[in-house]
Amino acid sequence: MLRIGIFTALVLLAVPLAQAKDVSVQQAGYNNALQRIEKAEEVYKADAQAVADTEKYIEKKKKQLAEEQKKADISRKNYLEAKEKLEQAQSALDKAWKE
Repeated sequence: MLRIGIFTALVLLAVPLAQAKDVSVQQAGYNNALQRIEKAEEVYKADAQAVADTEKYIEKKKKQLAEEQKKADISRKNYLEAKEKLEQAQSALDKAWKE
């Protein structure tokens, strides 16, 4: 009888230990998952910020490009007008030398 009592006591003690071990394994798994999500969130936020910064940079450069294209168009127009005046002046000079 004493052996059965001791055996029963050991079994009763072993069950909570097994459950405690299972809980500690689950806790470790949870902690690991928590660390992974925190790291993933940190990386995601950094990447999202990089995307936002790049989008702002691109918008700024698009505006700059539009302004430079406008300036180039004006400069080209001025150049073509000056070229036309030079050709007219050259033609007048050539005509004057021929007379």
